[in-house]
Amino acid sequence: MKPRILISRSPESSGLYEAAVEKAGGEPLSYHCPDPEMDFDGLILAGGGDVDPSEFMERNQGSREIDRQRDQVELALVGRCVYENKPILGICRGHQVVNIALGGNIYQDLPPKLLEIHDQTPAGENRNHPIRLAVYTMLGDLYGQEMTVNSSHHQANYKLGQGLYGTAWDEIGLLEATQHGSLPIWTVQFHPEQMTGEDGLPDGQKIFDFFLEQCRKHCGQ
Repeated sequence: MKPRILISRSPESSGLYEAAVEKAGGEPLSYHCPDPEMDFDGLILAGGGDVDPSEFMERNQGSREIDRQRDQVELALVGRCVYENKPILGICRGHQVVNIALGGNIYQDLPPKLLEIHDQTPAGENRNHPIRLAVYTMLGDLYGQEMTVNSSHHQANYKLGQGLYGTAWDEIGLLEATQHGSLPIWTVQFHPEQMTGEDGLPDGQKIFDFFLEQCRKHCGQ
């Protein structure tokens, strides 16, 4: 039986997460605001708008496109996965949701010099930039000591949540990925579902293949 992977996504998601899960041998269950009690073997928290700053006890200082219902569903899903030891892969917004759910916080709006590296171009295209990777981590094992990634965000993780540690950073030290010290949780700030191994970017499918392998282990397949 294929691992059932719940994908919590924005309403306008393009279908790339689902395709990556299927290619990795999983069955995607893809919803905007899914039922936190539904049956699944692993959770992918996809990209999208910003988390309401009230969820990490701050006032709004540049957060936008807030979806409070999605915030509450995804925070509940992280709590359930932590309790039941279910694997989580957080991508872009999901990278930040996991951090917030575990007690961390974020930069709500990066300064202009960082936005020139990390935010989309005025034409709405992703930017590419190098990151360095820690050894003996998911990303380090898959890609070595450095890789080029795509970038489409104006926020970033700041204080890390309980149990998380950094595994990748940009050239000035902005956090690009985390994983948990004892739970099957991995997060990335970039978009591996859009990385095909072309245009100077590595193949992001490796991350989904790794995640599905972990889901099989945890559900006894």
